[in-house]
Amino acid sequence: MSFTMIASERHVTYSQIGLRLVDELTGRPSLQRVDARLSFRDSGGDWQPLATQPITSPSGYLLYPGLGRSANAALAPVVRHRVELSSDFYRPDYLRTVDALEFDIHPYDDQQPPAVVPDVPLTVRLLPSASYPHAAFIRTLRGVTLDPNGDPIANVEVTQGMAERVLSDERGVFALPLRWVGLGGSVTVDAIDHRTGRIDQLTLTLPQDLRQGQTFTLT
Repeated sequence: MSFTMIASERHVTYSQIGLRLVDELTGRPSLQRVDARLSFRDSGGDWQPLATQPITSPSGYLLYPGLGRSANAALAPVVRHRVELSSDFYRPDYLRTVDALEFDIHPYDDQQPPAVVPDVPLTVRLLPSASYPHAAFIRTLRGVTLDPNGDPIANVEVTQGMAERVLSDERGVFALPLRWVGLGGSVTVDAIDHRTGRIDQLTLTLPQDLRQGQTFTLT
């Protein structure tokens, strides 16, 4: 019996999207569930949903291996994709300015790699939502962000100096932890809608002003 050696096939897979999700409150990888929705822009400029789900690497990164793979990379187009993250417990910080993260996916095959391959994953900081399970000892300012007509404004960044920040949700509701201020006295909290430039500021007296919700009216 004789054997004939056959050259092995080589299949190379790239992930042109890599996301590192970080819980901003803890500075660690997110412990709560985060869902990712992928879509692509068709030739007419409309976004079409994809059922493709990311895989999680051993390092905890979200990856989309195989996007852009083609039988003939020289003839395939670059396709714009976007990822939308959602969670009951987080608001991703990119929502301050945009609705999704967008990426150009370059075609590739086993002989030709993508024209652009990211060296490191994109870090996405996840800010606590109003439902975030704060520890009982963390003081929290709860409130709502509204426009002058009393309608809620989503994705307003509410901050206490450079120490704390959160984003309001679609109801305008937020919960801002206050870990680094004194037990009593005054504290200034700012609200800014980065998409429109509208702002408001409140000076609160602790601890009594934490006993009720506060309203920002952004103009």
